[in-house]
Amino acid sequence: MDVERFAMLVGERLRRPRRNERRSRGERLADALASLVRSGDLLAETRLPSERALGAALGMSRGTVASALDQLAADGLVERRHGSGTYVRPVAAVDPPPPGSGPDGAPDSGTGPGTDPRTGSASRRDPSADTPEPIFSRWIREGTVVVDLAKSVVPDASLLPRLDLTVEDLLDVHPADGYGLLGETRLRELLAEHPAPPGYGPDRLLVVAGAQQALHLTADTLLAPGDRVLVEQVTYPGLLAAVERFGGVPVIVPGDRYGWSPDAFAEAVERHRPAFAFTMPVHNPTGAVAADRRVRALASVAREADTLLVEDRSLADLVLTDGPPPPVPSAAAYAPDHTVCLGSLSKTMWGGLRVGWIAAHEPVFARFVQAKRRTDLATSALDQRLAVALLADPGAAGRRDAWRRDLRVRRDHLADLLAGQLPEWSWSLPAGGMSLWVRLPGADGEAFADTARRHGVAVSPGAVFGPPGGTAAADRIRLSFGWPEPVLAEGVEMLATAWAEHRSRR
Repeated sequence: MDVERFAMLVGERLRRPRRNERRSRGERLADALASLVRSGDLLAETRLPSERALGAALGMSRGTVASALDQLAADGLVERRHGSGTYVRPVAAVDPPPPGSGPDGAPDSGTGPGTDPRTGSASRRDPSADTPEPIFSRWIREGTVVVDLAKSVVPDASLLPRLDLTVEDLLDVHPADGYGLLGETRLRELLAEHPAPPGYGPDRLLVVAGAQQALHLTADTLLAPGDRVLVEQVTYPGLLAAVERFGGVPVIVPGDRYGWSPDAFAEAVERHRPAFAFTMPVHNPTGAVAADRRVRALASVAREADTLLVEDRSLADLVLTDGPPPPVPSAAAYAPDHTVCLGSLSKTMWGGLRVGWIAAHEPVFARFVQAKRRTDLATSALDQRLAVALLADPGAAGRRDAWRRDLRVRRDHLADLLAGQLPEWSWSLPAGGMSLWVRLPGADGEAFADTARRHGVAVSPGAVFGPPGGTAAADRIRLSFGWPEPVLAEGVEMLATAWAEHRSRR
């Protein structure tokens, strides 16, 4: 089951909490899932997404999702199968809701939609009565514009230029049937020039459907159940979901704000013999930019220990210096045979353009190609043709520079707003990326995310970036600064109101 589509389906049932709502997020999630099962929208023997994958898609912690699934299992709606996953029980789809229960588990008064208020008996049903609440509506409060600071994305397609393309241009693909397994030749040539780091020719680049598919293929290609993967104390949740999906075990390696300590990394490699180690030279969520000396030291350890480094360069074009940014270092410069690089066009062009890439040398490159073949045969030819036109456009580099300048201004604007209205919060101004990684004093990030939603602003709780067993992210939230300044200003006002309420309850 596609986790993003499933999360959207769940989100439509996960109604905004009522005023003075006492139920936990896990309880409300359990209600939403139970509604899908009892309505028959989830068929018997449907395998649900993993706890971590669903948590990442919904912006919840793995523990919250686990508690919801445990409740469904206790109610007999799903079955937890050790080593296999969670499945809808065959009898669940036809089980009626508990007698005397209304929406969200509230007692049925007999005078709700579908009953005659005078007699309590069934009346002609209102067709809209059981229509799921749209997914966006649970963020809305009357008179307030939704502000979503949880998504670290390009806000819209305005970065894309006006291109004089015809339908014939988009359909001029090679091969003509659109099934080019490695990707369009011209696109791979352009990606090899930029944004892939030097050292990878077009014949060592694989075009994929965005960075998330690149992470999925990485886990599919490199992992066997039980294999260890070295990760930082906070890391990208999409990687954690992919590792879990293929049976891997994340292992936290200590470090500082600039990444792993080389000594700790060497010790972890010796102790765990990982399938690979995952790095981000421009980090998500912290925005830290790796130093060349650190990258060289880690590459030396990987080369000497014959360990593979997987380097996610999705944010490598977003170093927010005052002036032309220096190249972001890559381990491929020091350990080319032990480095796999991946990236995406979504952070500098538009998230709706689902084009990413994987760069690797043989023999591992051939394994990635095999994984791609058994996954989807080829990436959308139309997306690739559009990407070719965008990358080859003479103004492409200038637009990247302008986007970096905009992000730098918006980052500083958000930081100034927070300093003025939420002085208790703390963060390090990120050198790159699209987000602030904020510490909330004495507060749980996930609990505050619930409060913020009730005030119309969405944030990413730090827990979704924390590997199992880690505690470094519990009091954190991630705030995107990719939005225009007026949106950021309104979002911070909502956050300040939410924080005042949250503190009053502690």
